[in-house]
Amino acid sequence: MVMAVAVFGALAWAEVTIDFWHAMSKRHGPVLETLVQEFMEENPGITVNLVYQGGYGSLSQKLIGAVAAGEPPTIAQQYENWTTQWLDALVPLEDYLAPEVLADLHPRFREMNMFNGQLLTVPFNKSIIVLYYRPDLVPEPPTTWEEFLQMACALTVDEDGDGVPERYGTGLRPPNPEIFLTFLAQNEGSILSEDWSEVTINDERGLETMEFMADLAKCALVQGGYLSDPFGQGLIAMFVDTSAGYPYNLAAAQQGGFQMRVAKVPCHKNCSSMVQGTNLGVFSMNQTPEQIEAAVKLVEFLLRPENTVYWAKETGYLPVTVSGFESDEWQDFIAENPERAAMTEQFLEGGFGQLHHPAYWDIRSVIITYYEQVLLGESDPQTALDNLAAEIEALISE
Repeated sequence: MVMAVAVFGALAWAEVTIDFWHAMSKRHGPVLETLVQEFMEENPGITVNLVYQGGYGSLSQKLIGAVAAGEPPTIAQQYENWTTQWLDALVPLEDYLAPEVLADLHPRFREMNMFNGQLLTVPFNKSIIVLYYRPDLVPEPPTTWEEFLQMACALTVDEDGDGVPERYGTGLRPPNPEIFLTFLAQNEGSILSEDWSEVTINDERGLETMEFMADLAKCALVQGGYLSDPFGQGLIAMFVDTSAGYPYNLAAAQQGGFQMRVAKVPCHKNCSSMVQGTNLGVFSMNQTPEQIEAAVKLVEFLLRPENTVYWAKETGYLPVTVSGFESDEWQDFIAENPERAAMTEQFLEGGFGQLHHPAYWDIRSVIITYYEQVLLGESDPQTALDNLAAEIEALISE
């Protein structure tokens, strides 16, 4: 820490340009642009090239190629499992961030950004899994798995008896296995053992969870696309999804002419809920000390309580610092917006991060494959989990 600060203090400040690669579009992109513009106005010697690289898949591939070529951007959004692929190319942020900034990171988020004992990234656009519902159809949201399943089936309506409901009690997206993983954690299950030596997803806890998902699918609209559209069209009464979708789901409900509410995810043995979204990493590879300093300044700017709260209020993401959560601005906001209060409570009560295993992206892909088979009724839960476990075993053995 002392060495890094000393180096920064010795730098003669001059014009410097940094590239910031991101995947924020539609409703989230303009908010990021506003923050970056404010940063540049505050720091006239720094130019930030904010480069939209498409969706997360595209950003991932471009970062992999850039790191392999030795030419990554100065700063970029990245998931934890991406970070594991280029640990040596990142700046250890504990050596650069001010002590008060480090101390202000929420402990849950800080833990998610530690790699081999080093803080290599910081939280940025972080969301949590919550329950969206229509209060006209769901006066009191379900709080347990049993209530969720019973209500979903009771709300499913097939008036003409043609086998295709006019309304489903809930909705499920196979490309979003984080819902299954949230319920798996609530059942005290896991993908791997703690030391990553054994695949555990097909044990008794995994089977019970997948059987619950199979039962839920019988009263659910199962589709690959986002659920905001069918929700707005009145096709589903409630669904579990990321808080990042809040502005889209709210807009859909408004277009549909009904109200939307947000509650915590129905619980089981515990009330765990998976945190989603990316972190920010500063690359040391092919960067000048001045560029690293500028990127660190940007990170510190984004972590200021007023900025993490502004980001959260405008996007549906969460504040990522203790001072942000505890600020009068955020407390007043959630007091006036109970839906956002539910998101905050969900994170503070049971937020957990994704597996840091280097093969997680591939593991997630095979989970999607077999999760989809179960939701579509193409495989029974036990067979799907056993096949899934075999593929995960092969991935972690490579």
